[in-house]
Amino acid sequence: MKHNPGSRMRSLALSATGAALIASSAAAVPIDVTITNTQPGGGLYLTPLLSIFHDGSFDTFDAGSSASAGVELLAEEGSPAGVIADVEAANTANGTSHTTAVLANPAGFAGAPVLDPGESTTITVDLDPTSHRYFSFLSMVIPSNDTFIGNDDSMAYELFDAMGGFSALSDITVTAGDAWDAGTEADDGNGAAFAPPTATGATDTADPIAALADLDFLIGRPQAPGGTVGSASGVLATISFAEVAPVPLPASFPLLALGVAGLGMIRRRQNR
Repeated sequence: MKHNPGSRMRSLALSATGAALIASSAAAVPIDVTITNTQPGGGLYLTPLLSIFHDGSFDTFDAGSSASAGVELLAEEGSPAGVIADVEAANTANGTSHTTAVLANPAGFAGAPVLDPGESTTITVDLDPTSHRYFSFLSMVIPSNDTFIGNDDSMAYELFDAMGGFSALSDITVTAGDAWDAGTEADDGNGAAFAPPTATGATDTADPIAALADLDFLIGRPQAPGGTVGSASGVLATISFAEVAPVPLPASFPLLALGVAGLGMIRRRQNR
């Protein structure tokens, strides 16, 4: 019986690669994340939702403390870039593997993928049950100066339990009373989105992040498309999660596997 060392090495390499791929796919759990702007027509808009998946050690903000530069950028401009940079910096400094994803709405009004009232968007993210056990989020409320939604408690929303199982986290309901004032601009509408050209620029402030009882102060402000805010109370958004089930193997797969194995046996006999 002749042996082909090169062929055997290739087979071992392929086997090792296959094993690694299987291990990798087993570790990663695909999860659907959906956000819906549940405001009625004429209600408030939301900027793309920044989702942060972490091990519980990443804290986006603390009520009663000043907003970080990243949170300020998100609360005033709707840009997640600063907080994403903070996540990456934390990974580098602490050896963690936190990850982020942004849920944007391509059907938003021209030039901005924001979530209009009544609109929804979903993304699928591959998560590690250990490194990405908890979920945090941030989004700016439009047309505010510096109002945002997000969770102060970094461990408030557990996606995976201590054993690595998907926790089937219930929908997160965000109401107008759950919004936050970043404390970085005066909430007078000046300099806010859709403010008229005659309005003065925004006034910077240096107040701590504070909870807002309601968002009624936004009613009547200019709002896209060309109207005014007619509703600001009630539920702002719902965020939901679903584990993506693996694609089932076709019923013919066992027979196919046996056929491939049989061909391998025939080939080995021919090589003797």
